[in-house]
Amino acid sequence: MQPLTTALTGRTDGIVAEQQAGMTILRSVHVKPHRRLFYLNSYGMAQAWRTLGEPNPGQHLWGCIELARLGYEVAMPEEPVRGRFFNYRRQDFKHLRFIREWLGRDGILYSAHTVVFWAPLLAAAGLLRCPVVTLLYAAGENLRFTRGYAGVIAMTPAAERRARSLAPGAKIAHLGWGVDLPLYPVAPYEPRWFLSCGKTRRDFSTLAAASAAVATPVRVINTSAPAGLMWPANVEFVGTMRPGSWEAVSFRELIEHHYAGCTATLVLLENDPTQRYAAGFTQLLEAMALSKPVIVTRTGAIPDEIDVEAQGCGLFVPPNDPKALARAMASIASDPQRAAAMGQAGRRLCERHYDMTRFGDQLHGFFNKL
Repeated sequence: MQPLTTALTGRTDGIVAEQQAGMTILRSVHVKPHRRLFYLNSYGMAQAWRTLGEPNPGQHLWGCIELARLGYEVAMPEEPVRGRFFNYRRQDFKHLRFIREWLGRDGILYSAHTVVFWAPLLAAAGLLRCPVVTLLYAAGENLRFTRGYAGVIAMTPAAERRARSLAPGAKIAHLGWGVDLPLYPVAPYEPRWFLSCGKTRRDFSTLAAASAAVATPVRVINTSAPAGLMWPANVEFVGTMRPGSWEAVSFRELIEHHYAGCTATLVLLENDPTQRYAAGFTQLLEAMALSKPVIVTRTGAIPDEIDVEAQGCGLFVPPNDPKALARAMASIASDPQRAAAMGQAGRRLCERHYDMTRFGDQLHGFFNKL
């Protein structure tokens, strides 16, 4: 597989970062800034910017790089201090003064998780003039002070329906998501093991039972699997965090060593019939971008967003069904030519729609309509 270092060229060219009032502010050196944006997430975006060269994928900046290229000044705070009085869903409190003074009337407060509380409250009361925009992933999220939101970005059809029921007065757009495609090189299909590397709401019991029924090796990379689960002999489990990290492997190791020999990526989720969650979205897009076929549990909000069977990039399996999963794994493993074609179809889908350039362009268009 092509080394990731060769894919880094140009990803941040033309963007400068400076420190101001405890923020990291991105701007283009080629386009005169025409709008300001304050970006808040559940984790420190400034750190995400600094680690791009390690490398790490730029999609976790949720369009900020692309917006900076389009002429936005993007302010990002550091990782929040998670002390005794830290409140995950009220992270905007400490930044309110900066938001009001730096954004003014025309800037945008953009939250990629529902972690704002005071900004929509003030906006609803007429005390904050800039548009407040948040992002919803699925049907299980809530918004407070919905009259204070100028816009809601939906990542899935379930999220769009939820947004329209919660905030009928806001502008709403279903934009999907995407990956930082240059960091996902295409490699020959060389199947050696199945790979499961997601961690949120994963169905480890079904995976363990299905793995025992197939002969193909399986790699599981996860730091939150149940400690007492018995894995069969053909499963290699990687579950210890690296020192100073919340991950078991680095992004480079994941792409170059684990995905490289992937027969298919297993996106196996706990049953979620009401589409409360969009778990598995990141892993699904990464696998597709790397031209790997996918086996996905037909549950939650993801199947309505990407029908992997209709798109020709993978197979669905019902939730809580080890036998169906084992049959799907055997089907993929027995026909490498078909599996390789599935992977190529997934890559083409990412190139057409699920990439960050498209996401950034549509985000810009949405902001212009607020």
